[in-house]
Amino acid sequence: MEVKEVIGRSVVRDTLAMSMGMDRVLNEINFWESKSKKVKSVKKRLERLYAARLQLKENPKESKSLVDQLKEINQL
Repeated sequence: MEVKEVIGRSVVRDTLAMSMGMDRVLNEINFWESKSKKVKSVKKRLERLYAARLQLKENPKESKSLVDQLKEINQL
């Protein structure tokens, strides 16, 4: 039986990061990585951006579907 590591993450925040699109995610990663001193919030932001980049690269259709669902929920 394989046990996967559970990460306490905000789906809404991850989805918002994915909704920026790959180009903006990559630009923001470059911006935050260029900072020599990283406080906890910057480290968490980078973690979220890395997850968004990975999902946009590996699962573009599912990522778009998740973003569309979030937009639909927020319109109600």
